[in-house]
Amino acid sequence: MEVEETKVLMVSWEYPPRIVGGLSRHVHHLSMELEKKGVEITILTLGFPGVEEEVKRGKLMIIRENEEIAFPNPEFISYVYQFNLHMFRKLVEKRVDLRDYDIIHAHDWLVAPLAIELKHMLRKPLITTFHSTEYGRRRGIHTDFQRHIHELEWYLAYESWKVIVCSWYMRNELLTTLSLPADKIYVIPNGVHPIDLSKPLDYWRVRRRYALDWEKIVLFVGRMAYEKGVHVLLNAARILLSRRWDVKFLIVGEGPMRSYLINMSRQYGIYNKVYFPGFVDDNELSEIYRISDIAVFPSLYEPFGIVVLEAMSAKLPVIVSDVGGFSEIVQSGVNGIKVPPGDPVSLANAIDYFLNNREEARRLGERGYRDVLEKYTWSKIAEKTLEVYENTIREYERTGWKSMI
Repeated sequence: MEVEETKVLMVSWEYPPRIVGGLSRHVHHLSMELEKKGVEITILTLGFPGVEEEVKRGKLMIIRENEEIAFPNPEFISYVYQFNLHMFRKLVEKRVDLRDYDIIHAHDWLVAPLAIELKHMLRKPLITTFHSTEYGRRRGIHTDFQRHIHELEWYLAYESWKVIVCSWYMRNELLTTLSLPADKIYVIPNGVHPIDLSKPLDYWRVRRRYALDWEKIVLFVGRMAYEKGVHVLLNAARILLSRRWDVKFLIVGEGPMRSYLINMSRQYGIYNKVYFPGFVDDNELSEIYRISDIAVFPSLYEPFGIVVLEAMSAKLPVIVSDVGGFSEIVQSGVNGIKVPPGDPVSLANAIDYFLNNREEARRLGERGYRDVLEKYTWSKIAEKTLEVYENTIREYERTGWKSMI
């Protein structure tokens, strides 16, 4: 089947400007690049205050379910089922001709009920990208709440014609925790739009928002959640600041642990050396990458980690935990440094090493930048995703399981 014939219904609970995690940016950048390659895409997602419900850009259509859920429920699972129902209603309300689509592409378990029902109603192949798993996020299944999500993930994986994951680590996780057959899984890394280093920057004006002129900026970007290991970074900060005082830790992001981490920095007596700006927009984040000295990502669980690619694209030397997707992106001593997860002493030593060896830090930052341009552009990721679409459509056309409508 020719590329221009491919029409995809992509379903995701988040899409910019609604940004909860890395999934939102993934769907945005992937869909934009696929549209450039001739794929016609409709994205069905939840809305955001002040944003239009329907936007058309070339072959890309964005449909947002903006209406408030009629019966708010503090229980998250119930909320998920409710917004899945409302998203389906939005398709009906907009009179979308669902028969036209070749592929349904779902992102994570949060849209599983809708995606699975659309698959059976239309008899069209379902492809799912798993960005993480409940088992991995929680380091096991410990409660009925977690078990329900885990079983939804299994059901979604079972119903999917093909499954896409962002790393070989995630592939192994799905093989073992969701019992998927190996030939059902494609490994396609996340991509990044490199930071524009040619864009004019008032370096000192931007830098002085966050640190004093003599302070080195150590940057973290991500969700304030246990698996991201920010508590490990604060422990490392306490160790490092007992040796030297010329460091400022910039912790960018929001999440359930933010208040806890702020209090933790106060208890450690390092609050004046740690800055929590919260969520920042993409323009400000690009500036932050460019004025920082080191980027640190101490995750305990990390299926991939787009943030490390963003940092590398700004030529920042990076330090990461030797876990998950980070282990596949970073080669210690080649394009960054890897440290054992949950080890604040090793993390403090790695930061100290970069601060004391600026030329080596620069060299590793330059190599990381080249690696991003060679391997991780969204154009390359879109090409690989399109191959999965086309292979799936060819298989589908040879089967008896086809739409009768």
